[in-house]
Amino acid sequence: MKKYLVLLVAVLLGIGSQAQAGVWKEGQTLKIGHRGARGLVDENTLESITKAIEMGVDSIEFDVQRSQDRVYVVIHDPTVDRTYNGKGSVDQMTLAQLKQLKTAGGYTMPTLEELFALLQTKKDVGIIMDIKVNAEDAIPDLYALVEKYGLGDRAVYETSYPKIAKAIEKFNPALVSAIYPAWPPSAIYYAKKYRLDCVSIYYPFASKWMLDEARKDGFKFVVWTVDDEKHIEKFQNQFKVDGIMTDDPALFKSVPEKSCGCQK
Repeated sequence: MKKYLVLLVAVLLGIGSQAQAGVWKEGQTLKIGHRGARGLVDENTLESITKAIEMGVDSIEFDVQRSQDRVYVVIHDPTVDRTYNGKGSVDQMTLAQLKQLKTAGGYTMPTLEELFALLQTKKDVGIIMDIKVNAEDAIPDLYALVEKYGLGDRAVYETSYPKIAKAIEKFNPALVSAIYPAWPPSAIYYAKKYRLDCVSIYYPFASKWMLDEARKDGFKFVVWTVDDEKHIEKFQNQFKVDGIMTDDPALFKSVPEKSCGCQK
């Protein structure tokens, strides 16, 4: 019942209806820190995200999983094995257990609320929240947290799961939704099917034809993860995409952005 009450209030009040305007920079390519500044500081930590912000990114991309006691935490993998000094599935561990772990650099796993509290103070930074929880009931929870911290006007709800993308749009069509499916060329298909806002494409698949198709249907076009100057130049100054994710935000300073008449 709570989920439907939240949806009703969102629809009646138009919460998030201005989100699209606050997320993008028309005529410019968003500079996006992938999992913070992953190439410089341990990924998906407050320290990594702070580093990316200090380096001047426009937006931060990060990943969200859910603990056994239903706390949303910032980590990419379904297990802690790769990024922390422990083993186990995130959804089978309590927050207390997760907080005992450390990255190679000695950092702890942030909760989503801890990250939102940080981002609340960074007024000019956009948010791309990659929802790794493959459960539709996560959407109203995440929405409630975004609104609690006043971040709705700069948040993108991103996922690789088509059913979660569908659930985002069903919950509140005003939310800015993005998809990057397992098979990248199918992104535009799902964006059309579920009336999403953005396609996020693994850069080797990001062709000019795909970009033109996305723009023809009004979708924003973001590429990931671009970690060399040659491809940043291509996507920023030739393709003029709407956003580029990188592990090393310093690369953006190496490739000045040329003025453009980017399509909306």
